[in-house]
Amino acid sequence: MPFSHRTRGALAQVFDSVNREGIDTLLYKHIGNLPRADMSSLEIARRLDDDVVRPVLTELTADNRSVRLHAPTKHVFDNAVEELRRWLLHDGWTIENGELVRLAPAAEEVTGMRDRLLEEIELSGLDRDDGIKQALERSSDSFASDPPDYNGAITNVRIALETLARRAAEATGEAVDSWGRSLHVLRNVEVIDPDEEQVLARVYTFTSDGAHRPRGIGDQEWATLARTFGIGSVYFLLHKLLSTRPHQ
Repeated sequence: MPFSHRTRGALAQVFDSVNREGIDTLLYKHIGNLPRADMSSLEIARRLDDDVVRPVLTELTADNRSVRLHAPTKHVFDNAVEELRRWLLHDGWTIENGELVRLAPAAEEVTGMRDRLLEEIELSGLDRDDGIKQALERSSDSFASDPPDYNGAITNVRIALETLARRAAEATGEAVDSWGRSLHVLRNVEVIDPDEEQVLARVYTFTSDGAHRPRGIGDQEWATLARTFGIGSVYFLLHKLLSTRPHQ
């Protein structure tokens, strides 16, 4: 499954914290060849295929002692690795017994969905002030912050969903003053059907402040699950909107 641009950016920061010999040795071990000498750390991190970047990420986050020897400033390297671990967790990955494993397939899938969503929202014309995009970015930042702000991570996904629904409803010429009214308008103009309206309403409630967290679910797992439902709903609603627009 794909690793997000945030994780690849964090990987580039780790590369920047070690000398070039350290990068070359690490990549040669896992790839069998060396990157061009003129390639930046970010370009290297962006170009690595997912099946190649996974063992690189594993070594850096599980047992990085040999790479750390090439870090001129150890605390800069350590901080970069810790940030990389947080973004991997955001993507649905964790280290267990020295291996990078999927924490939650749903969270992993939503990573790729989120990156595609940001591109499609920009093209939709519904986010000229970047309000939806910024809410999604704040959600990711909150989830991967140190310490994590799981409440903020969930709240900002809900804000993105409500903002998209309100703007879509207002685009029909109707006045909307609430989330419920937005869904009602979108159902009336047949962007969504009654069953889809109920599902979206339930997701909104699920991600609302004070929503009941099931017993036995930790904060991290709850935030991952809520974000998965929330981002999936934003993606679904955007595609419903785009599919019902008249072709130009």
